Amino acid sequence: MMKLTYHARLHFVVLPAITLIVMFLSTESRSQATAPTPSKPRLMLQGPAENSDAPIIRDAFGQPCLNIEAAARPHVVNPDVLDHVVSLKNNCPRLIKVKVCYFHSERCNAFDVQGYRRVDTILGTMTKIFAFRYSITQK
Repeated sequence: MMKLTYHARLHFVVLPAITLIVMFLSTESRSQATAPTPSKPRLMLQGPAENSDAPIIRDAFGQPCLNIEAAARPHVVNPDVLDHVVSLKNNCPRLIKVKVCYFHSERCNAFDVQGYRRVDTILGTMTKIFAFRYSITQK
């Protein structure tokens, strides 16, 4: 009879503790599920580069060597300030000299992209300018 009483006491101690743990975990998961999501996307992808008069360097299969992506990336502290980022990945073994400019502008970045490497460049930083046009010249 003594054993039964001991287990009964243990039952009354353990059950409320388990209930409290379950209640704590369920409130924590609910608060994580209702966390606010950012209103603006982290990157605003841009369209392709504007046509330039320079020829496009191609690989042996006729595909362009450079894979180009551009995005407006907001700053963390002030989302109204955006970096205009252009990323270039060289899928060929040869070095390619590149000049990236705002379209119809002299504001440019010139650099080399080594074979099978990727280069990211910030073309400019502007306030509340979410879309930009750019051109690329390859040599």
